[in-house]
Amino acid sequence: AGVGTPEPIAFLERWTENRLVESYVITAWREGVSDFKTELGCLFRQDPQCEKFITLLQRVADAVRAMHDAGFLHNDLGNQNIMLRRTADGRDWSDVEFIDLNRGRIKAALSHRERARDISRIYLPSDLLRIFKEMYYADVPPRSFQRWERRYRKRYAFHASTRSWRHPIREYRKRHDPAEVPAYPHEKDMWIWDERSGQAQTILVSKDRHRYMRLRLLRVGLPTLAALPSVWREYRGLLKGVYNTPVEMRERIGLAVEILPGSLEKQLPLLEQLGKLPLMIRFYRHRGDEERVAAFEAVRRLHAAGHRVSIALVQDRLAVRNPGAWQVWVDEVLAEVGNLVDMVEVGHAINRVKWGIWDAGDYRKLIRGVSALREKYPRIVFSGPAVIDFEYPYTIAALKNLPENFSFEALSHYLYVDRRGAPENRQGRFASLEKFALGRAIAKQNPKCGDRFIVSEVNWPLAGTGVYSPVGSPYVSPGERKNDPSVSEDEYADYMLRYLLIAICSGLVERVFWWRLAAYGYGLVDDSGDEWRPRPAFMMLKRLLQWTDGAVFRKKAATIEKGLYLLQFESGDGRDFYLGWCSEGDCEIALPEGMRRAVSADGTKLPVAGNCVTLGSRVVLLE
Repeated sequence: AGVGTPEPIAFLERWTENRLVESYVITAWREGVSDFKTELGCLFRQDPQCEKFITLLQRVADAVRAMHDAGFLHNDLGNQNIMLRRTADGRDWSDVEFIDLNRGRIKAALSHRERARDISRIYLPSDLLRIFKEMYYADVPPRSFQRWERRYRKRYAFHASTRSWRHPIREYRKRHDPAEVPAYPHEKDMWIWDERSGQAQTILVSKDRHRYMRLRLLRVGLPTLAALPSVWREYRGLLKGVYNTPVEMRERIGLAVEILPGSLEKQLPLLEQLGKLPLMIRFYRHRGDEERVAAFEAVRRLHAAGHRVSIALVQDRLAVRNPGAWQVWVDEVLAEVGNLVDMVEVGHAINRVKWGIWDAGDYRKLIRGVSALREKYPRIVFSGPAVIDFEYPYTIAALKNLPENFSFEALSHYLYVDRRGAPENRQGRFASLEKFALGRAIAKQNPKCGDRFIVSEVNWPLAGTGVYSPVGSPYVSPGERKNDPSVSEDEYADYMLRYLLIAICSGLVERVFWWRLAAYGYGLVDDSGDEWRPRPAFMMLKRLLQWTDGAVFRKKAATIEKGLYLLQFESGDGRDFYLGWCSEGDCEIALPEGMRRAVSADGTKLPVAGNCVTLGSRVVLLE
């Protein structure tokens, strides 16, 4: 039927009366053949690249579907019974073949129940299993299939749990054999990296993640309750003073650049167009020496070019499992560039288990490795704990759990608001402004960090970029997407400028690092082709930086129109100008006194009729 299995040569059976006492099958030899179980284990332990996992799953899912469509029910479809071969470049697999067919049955057609029974024997971490089933159907799996697959998987899990009773001697020998290595790492230690979206990937569905996190909420909730009264008082006081304090705009807007070998040369001309803005470069523990050397060189060159460069130390699961190796790695990084950098951020998205941090104790291990080096590098400014999203309880818990002799000079946070749409939209009573105020209140009230609040990562995912988008990776599932925060390139540009102006002009955020300069799924520049394409956001940011170069924000003008923002600035040569927009549709306003013209952030001159101009969602310069 065109489905792969080793070519049969002969079989031998020896019978004693009616009892089969020996049975052999002989097949053609296959050079370089491995199996699904071995290949998965190798990827997890030696080469955890998400793109390779997805390729491997697709090849196996297609082959299993072909076998089932041919009418063959395997009945023993474990990972070890699916054979395949890596291609010469090591990035793909071919020649999928099925072995151990003796329990199989040939049928005219297989029902969803029968297909579910076979697939329930395949082991994958639960979120990768979800993807595998979607690949198998090339669609949303039918409900009946899902119901039977879950039922058979539970039945097989119980069967496997009784193995030590059914085969006590064999299982005892395996447990006490020093050469016996588990096929896969423990699920908490599985960590895979997706280069296309620039992030670690989730490998367990929410229910299974929570099985390993039962005490986490308690450990987070208690410190939060203790800190809440003082933080809330500070928060309410901060909100009363927003937009009322002059803010020098110089070096408030920063940008992250991703460094891979050879990538800096393409980014330097783009950075020159934006001026000497602060930059953030990440050092990833999981990357090799070549990538690290490229990042060292980038720090040196960008520092020499006049940029204030900060770096981030990004962990993987092995950093938590081996804190000594993490400390050595941190020491090597700081020894090379510690004297050149403005700030060092420790850790990354520590409230997301896909980044290898399962509880506050894990993060404490990372901080101990840095704390041990504090005296060696006394001038370095450290920031953290780099929690992501509007989840400040994790920030409070992480600060509470820092070693006694260690504190951060600044509180850095990845404050995304993309799932609410525009930055002015609310999550309960909190829009971006209120979220900034709450983060700053924590920084002011907590003795384990300085009174500086920095947003060190934020963006909006771009629609239509598939697996390169943070919300599309690593596999674009079939069916309707729910709660998708993806936006168009124009919306991305508008939201970015408004987010930056609210954060900085409110006086609540010291600096915002936009993530990032070049990325197909979420960057200011589309780097998907040989010729990189600056998006509207790049050009608008360039214009905003030119407008505010040397300027001082003075105040937010009082307005009665809903959603209208009118921010007054003083330029370096003493002239007043305004930046304005309306987040609630279009609104017509009279030009402020002394203003004569209006220019949109995309460079379009807006018509002024009777000293009035219409503002919309795009930031406009009034001068």
